[in-house]
Formats: sequence, structure tokens, C-alpha cells
Amino acid sequence: MTDKQAKVPLPAEAENDVVLIVCDDREVIRLGLVEMLQEKKYGTEVRGFSSVPDAWKYLADSAASAAIAILGGTSASEELEVAGRPLRPPTQIVLMLRDSEAAHLAVAAELPADGYFLEEDLSWPMLGSLLTRLHDRDIPMPAPMTEFLLEQVRGTASPLAVHLTEREREVLQLIADGATNNTIAEQLGISVHGAKHHVANLLRQLNCSNRTEAAATAMRRGLVSTGAVPSEEPARRTVAHETTERVTAHRRDPRGPRTKAW
Repeated sequence: MTDKQAKVPLPAEAENDVVLIVCDDREVIRLGLVEMLQEKKYGTEVRGFSSVPDAWKYLADSAASAAIAILGGTSASEELEVAGRPLRPPTQIVLMLRDSEAAHLAVAAELPADGYFLEEDLSWPMLGSLLTRLHDRDIPMPAPMTEFLLEQVRGTASPLAVHLTEREREVLQLIADGATNNTIAEQLGISVHGAKHHVANLLRQLNCSNRTEAAATAMRRGLVSTGAVPSEEPARRTVAHETTERVTAHRRDPRGPRTKAW
């Protein structure tokens, strides 16, 4: 574990001694953030740790009356889920999100956190605003997390957290139109293998188990043109028709080469 410490003065408006904790298993990110917080001169000390359990152990043994913990990296979410909040002192936990994908936002939303920010937004002004809002007992969070939580409150899925590339949108439109993998490949000038790869990624991002569900979900979320498939039935008939064609071709020439469409 790399542990960096520096004593810094406490702002006059802060009544308690606040320890700033940075927990990230990526050394460069951790040390850089520690240095930035030291320059901010907020709190009584800034310390960096590579794991949540090590950070919580330090806080439990310290004389600090309050703490702010910024957690990021590849293992912080899993470790925080297991460890929970530190027993002492009272600690405001801020999660540094690596991206705004729906699956990652869903995990972060379930963790005991008091604020969030995107790693790509990390800057001097953002850190200053973050510390001020925490001091005011506000809950800082980036727009994608706000949108995600609003969708959860409204009882819908999280379409706003689905970020598709232009090519993925083209593939999704073709899926909604009932196109097979072969047709997608021909329309976009890519290989059938590439088409399969795009379809698999879209099913994962939309949390759908098959193409028919993906088409209906895309229509419902407004991710494709409304002039495509008006209901799930046309997409289902297209898939069924494709299956029939494959079976018929196989019966005509059972020894001949066959290309899987899904």
C-alpha cells in the first residue's frame, strides 16, 4: 500500500477536524488526487490508500472527528459493498465513477455514498465545488447519475444511461426493421461476424435476451425511428421466417455449408 500524508490547515468555517481519504488501486490516479487535495488545503490531513479496508482501518484508529473519503479504481465498489461505511468517524463517501454506463451507475446507486463525480470531470474547479457542496451537506452528482436516479424514481428502465455509437444506432435500427445478421452485414458493408458482434453488444447494453425484445425496447425508448416495427409481431415473424429459410435450405442440401444467422 502506498500511503501519503500531509498536514494542511483547516478552513475557518469548518468546525471539525476533517481527514481526507483517497482510495484507489491505481497509483498514478491516487497520488495525483492526493496532491490536488493537498493544494486545496482543506482538512487537517490527506491520505491515500490502495484499498477500502486499509482506509477504514486507518480511520478507526485515528483521532479524527470527521472524514471525507473519495473512492475510485477497479475494486472500490466491491470492497465498499463488503465493508460498508467505516465504524468511525462519521464519513462522507464520494464515488469517482469511471464512466456513465447504465450497469455501472446501477451498481454505484446501491452503494452507501454521499456523492458522485465522473473521473473525466476531475479538475481543480470541480474539486472545489465538490468540497463546498459536501460541507453544505449537499449531494454532488453528475448529470448522468441524476438522470439515472430520476428514471428509477419514475419506475422506468434507464434509457438515458445507454450511450450508443453511430454504428450501433444503425445496427439497432436494422434490428428494429427485422433485418438478419446477413442483411445487417450487407447494408453496412461489414462482415457477418462484425454484425453478430454489434448485435450481441446491443443486447447486453439494452439488457435484452433476444432480438425481438431489443427491437421492442428500442421502439419504446425512442432509440430508433418510429416508422420501423410498430409492434413485436413483425420482428418475431422475420426471425421465424429466417429460421424457416435456414431449415428449408438445410433440407435441400444437408451436406452443404450453412451460415448461422444469429
